[in-house]
Amino acid sequence: MSSPIRFVVLGDSAAAGIGDSDKFGNNFGWGYYLARAIQSPLVYANVSRPGAQSQEVRDVQLKHALDFKPNLAAVIVGGNDVLRNGFSPQRFHQNLRTIVSELTALNSTVLLLELHDPNKLLRLPKTLAGILDRRINMVNSMTRAVAEEFSTKLLQTRQIADIYSKDMWHVDRMHPSKKGHQHLAKNFRKILLDEIAVAPVRISPVHVKTRKESISWMLLKGTPWFFKRCFDLLPAVLFLITKEKILNAFSGRRGKEDNVHFANFTQSQSTEAISA
Repeated sequence: MSSPIRFVVLGDSAAAGIGDSDKFGNNFGWGYYLARAIQSPLVYANVSRPGAQSQEVRDVQLKHALDFKPNLAAVIVGGNDVLRNGFSPQRFHQNLRTIVSELTALNSTVLLLELHDPNKLLRLPKTLAGILDRRINMVNSMTRAVAEEFSTKLLQTRQIADIYSKDMWHVDRMHPSKKGHQHLAKNFRKILLDEIAVAPVRISPVHVKTRKESISWMLLKGTPWFFKRCFDLLPAVLFLITKEKILNAFSGRRGKEDNVHFANFTQSQSTEAISA
């Protein structure tokens, strides 16, 4: 009998399956659907945590993942890094590089995921949308750089067909829906087939929430979550917007391609690998 595949998932809420839960509050997510489709003896562990940034994945989750001795690992991180005032693309790159380096040292096949474009789903203030766009481009560039350096398998989220269709997203428009998670699993399957036998991922029928259900969810769950995040993020967001406007005014730069916080990064570099 062949040795089992030891599959571990590290990361944030997208790794933890937020947006795809049952009536008891159990989260499933794309990792669960991919694990269920793998046609080999399998041991599956998910050590991710909603809200985790790359530093936590490196300092806390990685140890648990390495103890598991995986030969297949997925690292889904970056979405929370870009929302913080102390965001540093260089630090993100160092964290992700360390995580992937230590996993590949175990001869583990590593899966990485690029971030989607939230501005296609949410209407944000122009300045905030611009900051978020640039930061996500940086994270994606760093992720591509690490993927290339360690020959990992990278899923380019924005290339997935109909990725911005509303039924792919939870009502909060920030996390994939059950269908969205299943499509992520389906696309991860495609890039794994040259190494592992994986059955087709079944896409469940979509239950489109009624307006009443959406309002009920927002009142019972969405609004408390929103205020919790606001206390954490709103001061940083206001600081970022103010700082950007002041620095733009003093530097005389107004273009969308300017990045006043990280001068070594511009939009023209967004598709190139950037070294720390």
